[in-house]
Amino acid sequence: MGHATRTSPLIQHAIDRGWDVHVGTKGTALAFLKSQFEGQPITFHDKPGPDITYSKRGTFFKIAGQMPGFLRSIQAETDWTATLVERHDITHIVSDNCYGVHHPEVPSVMMSHQLQLPVPPGLEVFARAFVKKHARKFHAIWIPDDEEARLSGTLATRNPMEHARFIGVLTRLPMDARPTKWKTVGMVSGPEPHRGLMEKALFAWMKGLDEPALLIAGRPGAEVQSVGNVTIWPDPTANQLAGALHGADTVVCRSGYSSLLDLAALGKRAVLIPTPGQPEQGYLAKHWHAEFGIATCTQKQLESGALPEPSGSVPRLEPNRGATQALDELIATA
Repeated sequence: MGHATRTSPLIQHAIDRGWDVHVGTKGTALAFLKSQFEGQPITFHDKPGPDITYSKRGTFFKIAGQMPGFLRSIQAETDWTATLVERHDITHIVSDNCYGVHHPEVPSVMMSHQLQLPVPPGLEVFARAFVKKHARKFHAIWIPDDEEARLSGTLATRNPMEHARFIGVLTRLPMDARPTKWKTVGMVSGPEPHRGLMEKALFAWMKGLDEPALLIAGRPGAEVQSVGNVTIWPDPTANQLAGALHGADTVVCRSGYSSLLDLAALGKRAVLIPTPGQPEQGYLAKHWHAEFGIATCTQKQLESGALPEPSGSVPRLEPNRGATQALDELIATA
């Protein structure tokens, strides 16, 4: 879902330019983008790819066991891309971290903040070689980050590439949304079972507050609810979400990179809770704590109600302009 949300402003820019836009993804991301761009001139395609699953405990090892299927899916993506290019006369490609979505005769860009994959120390050399092997098949690498702020830390800088460039932060959230009344906002995100565990723990913590609180549950299709002092929004619009974050004094959310991009675009600090077993989120939470003083806690601490006070400050960064400029330059290439 993070990839779907952060590519939304690029998709909208392409539509506004009057280009013929094709979007390939799958599952929840496909449903989300179809709902966000309903009625707009986009052709959607169901892209091949693995369905990564998670567990309540031992998530890292469960993900590791699915890597052979992930590697096979890269070739499936390349074959699918070749067919799509031929059938629809595709002239340019932007791939958000999909290693196989490129074509030798079409200017292709991979967007990623993970040039150094977050793996155990003994595997770092192999991870760098893997990323470089696939990255060299793209015309350019776009890093959705600010070159000075370095929101992604060493994930974007420990494996330098000559054809990589920083394109600034990306967000689908409008910057002029009207602030809402809730001073405490919790955002639930991520795969099951951890999404559900976080929602349950956040709700229990919010019920103990002495003021109204807003819980953004990440459950498309569900109904808005009010339980005591807690209002639950299952799937707010971009404008609603931006307004909620604008008005909040305390934001609690995952340390997924797309959420961090939203926080930086709005200049909002938060209490960050990494998804258990996801090394990238664990690293990003530690990086934001060390670099910006942002408070973090574990999911176990959340479940016990032991959340820290918000702290630190995030540099507010202008979103989307660098990325849309890079897209214009890409389309200008033959």
